[in-house]
Amino acid sequence: MSIPSIFNDVIGPVMRGPSSSHSAAAVRIGRIGRELMAGQLQAVTVDFDLAGSLPTTYLSQGSAMGLSGGLLGFDAADERLIDYQQELARANLLVEYRSGNLGDIHPNTYNLTLRNDREEHSLVALSTGGGMIEVVAIDTLSLSYTGDCHGLVVWSAEGLESHSALLRQAGCTLTGPPPGQPFLLFARRARPFDGELLQALAALPGVVRTLAPVLPILTTPESSVPFTTAEEMERFAGEGAKLDELALSYEAARGAVSRQEVLARMLDLVDILDNSVRIGLQGTAHEDRILGCQSGKYRSAQQGGKLLNLGLLDQAIPYITALMEVKSAMGVIVAAPTAGSCGGLPGTVLAVADALQMGREAKARGLLAGGLIGALIATRSTFAAEVCGCQAECGVSSGMIAAAVVAMLGGDAAASLAAASMALQNIFGMVCDPVAGRVEVPCLGKNILAAGNGVASANLALAGFDQVIPFDETVAAMDSVGRALPHELRCTARGGLSLTPASIRLAERLAKHGESGS
Repeated sequence: MSIPSIFNDVIGPVMRGPSSSHSAAAVRIGRIGRELMAGQLQAVTVDFDLAGSLPTTYLSQGSAMGLSGGLLGFDAADERLIDYQQELARANLLVEYRSGNLGDIHPNTYNLTLRNDREEHSLVALSTGGGMIEVVAIDTLSLSYTGDCHGLVVWSAEGLESHSALLRQAGCTLTGPPPGQPFLLFARRARPFDGELLQALAALPGVVRTLAPVLPILTTPESSVPFTTAEEMERFAGEGAKLDELALSYEAARGAVSRQEVLARMLDLVDILDNSVRIGLQGTAHEDRILGCQSGKYRSAQQGGKLLNLGLLDQAIPYITALMEVKSAMGVIVAAPTAGSCGGLPGTVLAVADALQMGREAKARGLLAGGLIGALIATRSTFAAEVCGCQAECGVSSGMIAAAVVAMLGGDAAASLAAASMALQNIFGMVCDPVAGRVEVPCLGKNILAAGNGVASANLALAGFDQVIPFDETVAAMDSVGRALPHELRCTARGGLSLTPASIRLAERLAKHGESGS
């Protein structure tokens, strides 16, 4: 079982684009495909299963943009992603998309055929939620590679015994060769493949390609975590422990780094988020977008005395809206735990800190507390709306918000878990039905809903309300409900608000606008 990292799985990636499952994950898949071909790409064919989510969303939710960027060597925050079609033309790289009845098990499956004038290889990879990926096949070799370490592929028509011996001696974990086809091998290890090893491999008959990690936190032999469930965490922590302190311990062990390094990394993300809020509140614009600037409207109406007094939410709502609008304008955001839910947790944590005149570290610790809840959920469930609907995105965000607010107000870990459990219990069955296939409506409203539910649940827990169902049991039940949702209501744009006449008209208008380029 993969060990979730707060920075890999929950707070991050730093990215552009409407969807982490589509945009950021596709960048990572594309980068691996590029390295598989040593950067020499002329044509790529991408096949999607008609039963999955990608045939109807790969354009509107940024899969084509992200994959193209990765194939070109860009990272997920590169400003060139916005003009990916021109960048493809400049690189003379042809990318073709097809759909068919492929029988893929996962709804976010990318089947790539990568070609140049000398060789052709296939790559099958999954987007598993929140920007996380898993490569499940290279050519005829089945494997599981999530980009959390260094990878190496060897092809040799003369056999792989010598290659295998060298790689084992270098401390690598090997996969392959596939039965009956003894010419393909995959190796992985935590540290880079040094020049001496690569020279020794190059002296043997065959072709060797290295794959760089695509995740910020690597898995090393020292990687471990002190707990994987809330029950284990409570036994580990003892009475009165704070969730942010437990998050520092968890992530330090997971990344085999110091607690100071964990806090410093989160402080860097706080600076990115503060800047994104500032940009969003100033107003953003983008052609392929449903909503104009909404955050300024809320503040104007609030200052004009036209709104009910919602206390903290009156600060959080503009922040959340600003972050969502920066995302929709292709600005830089931090997925938390996804791009579709990027406003709820960060917007609320920043609003709480600013309203109570807390500093950068309080914001970082709030995000760490929420991130730990996300890591516990990632161990048992998913952040992919394509698998569990929006309860896996904005719903999970709401539980993270509740726990983070409790921690920021001085509550202990037990109260944070109670708050998260109550918040999650309120969002079972939340569907994902993006209007016009864009991650804007009803996504903005659901991010705000996540904040309202989260802060209310935080208050309930701080007041001593009984959550009744323990956190771990709530997560298990939530996952079961999400997987039972109809396929049409799990981010396929084939049900709910996606099929309303207004949504269809918007999709047609945006498509015509894109075709005309006006």
